Amino acid sequence: MQQAGGSDLTGSRAYVPGYTLDRGISVDRAGALIDAHDDATGSRVLIRLLSPALSSDTAYRRQVRHDMAVLGTLRHQHLLSVIEFDDKHVAIVYEWVEGITLRHVIDASGPLAAAAALVAFDDTLAALDALHGAGIIHRDVTPSAVELDTDGTGILRDAGVPAPPLRRGWKSGTPQYMAPELWAGRPHTVATDLYAATGVLVESLTGRPPYLGTDLTGLGVQHTQGALPSEAVPILARELVIRGLAKDPRDRPAGAAAFRRDVETAGVAFLGATWREQGRAWLAVVVVDRLADPVPEAPAVEFADEDDDAPLTGVALDSAADEVRPGGVGWKVWSVAAAAVIALVVMIIFAVQALGGPGVQTSPTPPPGPIFAPTASAAPTGVGVPTSIDTAGAATSTPTAKAPATPTPTAAPNTMPITIAPTVAPTPSPSPSFSSNSPTPSPTPKH
Repeated sequence: MQQAGGSDLTGSRAYVPGYTLDRGISVDRAGALIDAHDDATGSRVLIRLLSPALSSDTAYRRQVRHDMAVLGTLRHQHLLSVIEFDDKHVAIVYEWVEGITLRHVIDASGPLAAAAALVAFDDTLAALDALHGAGIIHRDVTPSAVELDTDGTGILRDAGVPAPPLRRGWKSGTPQYMAPELWAGRPHTVATDLYAATGVLVESLTGRPPYLGTDLTGLGVQHTQGALPSEAVPILARELVIRGLAKDPRDRPAGAAAFRRDVETAGVAFLGATWREQGRAWLAVVVVDRLADPVPEAPAVEFADEDDDAPLTGVALDSAADEVRPGGVGWKVWSVAAAAVIALVVMIIFAVQALGGPGVQTSPTPPPGPIFAPTASAAPTGVGVPTSIDTAGAATSTPTAKAPATPTPTAAPNTMPITIAPTVAPTPSPSPSFSSNSPTPSPTPKH
């Protein structure tokens, strides 16, 4: 790789040799995301600069070296490919995907259509199956870690890059999606990844994470002792939630592949054999439509004080700063992690200013606006636009949406814009029964 002059993160300018850092996208507890390009090829890339709170941990650095060596050779349609890991500058270079995050979809409009939520969940499980097969535990599955491309395909990123622990003695991760055993200090496993992914499914279907709390202690009690939020989700997902959020990891599915068979059973039983096509068409229209939108000015990131049991009002529960939003529930960051992120924000701002680009920004809070639904013409031939299902199983009609706007070229690089997703709904069929021994229904899963 071609080397270039400059200084690393210990100075006032962020620098990854061989790449030009064009624009800051977001800052979170795990570090910063940068829109950049490869100096040799000119191709656009996404760079993750790890936070000092992670990179200063010797054990973590050893683990991330191992994980990135494996991920550098792993290619899967539902995993964001790692191009390179720069150990010296503590930076991960990913392929660029044109799209938006699942976080943006949920924040913009609340619950997804049932078929769309199932597709995003199934794609996430497909990615986890590939990771687990390679011996990698993701350790921090959140809506921000799921990218949605213009085809409506879910792509998981940031494997092996968890948010630092919020308290000494805890495991890394985002508390909204942390399995009960992580709160007890036990290690990340396949089962904890499945728990987190199921938590994301709950939020996709309801617009809220599985449990809400005003302090870390209260949230931990809900994860470890609280009733399962199965009644809050549409009937087609209740059995999935019961299994995926089981308090005892032994009661969760044996693996991501087994869980996907249950998703297939639910999808076919409630939405029909074309549930994947329905969900992907819904997501594709939303992504394309929102990519045409201008990006409004982003809000500032604020941190709360260090009293862990005070009300949470600052940093959002989700790991990325682009999830901070007025009125949202937030987290107080353990003082070391908070100081590290603040320092990183300052350094990235200096870096981008030195390079002549805009400062690092968090993703914007979506302004109020109408809810859009995809048009039938945007779906593949023969595939209808999906509808969503409410907790009572009642179907609602699908409104007609405007055609996706054509983006106007600008001189500045695009960031991942917010989205407004439609609210639509399918007619349920009788509840299927789930078991690990159930045969996989027809049709065979696409992935």
